[in-house]
Amino acid sequence: MLLSAFLLSLALYFFSFSPFSLFFLAWVAPLPLVLAETSLSRKKGFLLWWLWGALFFLAALYWLPGTMKAYAPVAWWQAWGALVVLALYLGLYWGLWGWWSGFLVERGVPPFLAFSTVLSFLELVRGHVLTGFPWLLAAHTQAPFLPFVQGAALVGVYGLSFLLAWGWGGVVDLVRGGTRLRGALALLLPVVLVGWGWARMERIPRGKAIKVALVQPNVPAQVKWDPAKARDQVKLLVGMLKRACQGEDLVVFPETAYPYNLFQDLARTRPFLDAVEGCSAYVLVGTNHVVMKGERIYYRNRVYLLSKTGVLGFYDKVHLVPFGEYVPLGHRFPFLYNLAGYRRGFLPGKDLSPLPMPSCPLGVDICYEAIFPFLARVQVKRGAGLIVNVTNDAWFGRSLAPYQHFTAGLFRAVENGRWLVRSANTGISALVSPAGRVVAKTSLFTKGILRGDVEVVSSVTPYTLLGDWLPLLSGFLALLFLAVGYFKPGYFSDR
Repeated sequence: MLLSAFLLSLALYFFSFSPFSLFFLAWVAPLPLVLAETSLSRKKGFLLWWLWGALFFLAALYWLPGTMKAYAPVAWWQAWGALVVLALYLGLYWGLWGWWSGFLVERGVPPFLAFSTVLSFLELVRGHVLTGFPWLLAAHTQAPFLPFVQGAALVGVYGLSFLLAWGWGGVVDLVRGGTRLRGALALLLPVVLVGWGWARMERIPRGKAIKVALVQPNVPAQVKWDPAKARDQVKLLVGMLKRACQGEDLVVFPETAYPYNLFQDLARTRPFLDAVEGCSAYVLVGTNHVVMKGERIYYRNRVYLLSKTGVLGFYDKVHLVPFGEYVPLGHRFPFLYNLAGYRRGFLPGKDLSPLPMPSCPLGVDICYEAIFPFLARVQVKRGAGLIVNVTNDAWFGRSLAPYQHFTAGLFRAVENGRWLVRSANTGISALVSPAGRVVAKTSLFTKGILRGDVEVVSSVTPYTLLGDWLPLLSGFLALLFLAVGYFKPGYFSDR
């Protein structure tokens, strides 16, 4: 019975995520295991949920070893070992959720309150500890359910996980005798939110329209950094830029689209710069910028905003990928460089100011940065009228990762009430409305130019103003309930 419930919950949760997108499964996914493990001790419950979480992440992140092998010359045992360690670490959060929420329910806290406060707080912690990894959050399952997703404009993506887990608790009360009325009343909250979401989708603020063209060059990962192929890539980019400039206001190239160091080798970059000078649009292009630090060479993952008059500004990636773009503590523990497969890394940027495109300041997120809510929020607070995500997902191959990455990023549009434009080297490139609706998108591993109109919006959402207030409040309540439940075991059950 317990094993069947374990496997059923695991399958339901796995298939609720993109690209399967069976979002309705997520509303009941953990419940078979929640109902089956009630007779276990809290210690065994913790281990059971830890295993559940670890197996989920092991299955959902199966693509990681292949990505590491494509990016750096690491051994297979190192790549798979890294996946196992990461899955065990991420699974800990589910172990804590199972132990903590189960303890609170035993002490008399209503399940909807226990499940939601603990999950929302733990996901917030996961998004920040050890540089953060808010990938495959519970709320990401709801991306197709746009009326519910509108709640991100109020409480952010961690707050949406709160509301989803609130629903789990309501269903638990419904199926248990003596608490059905409480469960029904609890489920009114997500129902009301969905109703509000339907209304919000019809009242999204409008703004001045601008024409954009997103370039998807589809350069394979194995070719991208081959010096022998660099000239061919430049010819490809120049040709696609000329095709993209058909009266557009903004042309966006992906992360590190340009194979040379722009402005550091003008003889090689002149053809591209000449094409920019002949284009009436503003051009956003990614490149690696070389930095000398002492006698060592480093890079910055940079995006330039260009026009026919020259450089208007640039943005350096602030939140780097640990072991992908830099080696944490590598200078103190040199053996970590061997695990990463390289020594030269990237230096982080420090400025989140929007790029000064005259008709619309641009808030730029590079690749992995799109999954972090606070980065886009800061840029919108500083005046960004449009969120631009540029990425190179070629490393992921034909796996689940490009879909997971894209889904995580589209919540930035709803949270901040801004259009999101996404240019990806091998896809998925897309235009996403402030309601989270994917207006247009490309397929994976296709070459082309995606055109469309987006609107420059100036109003701000409650989430942009207040940030992650709900998960922070959740943390306070969850810790308070834990302390009261520990020192006064009968406090909640007596009420």
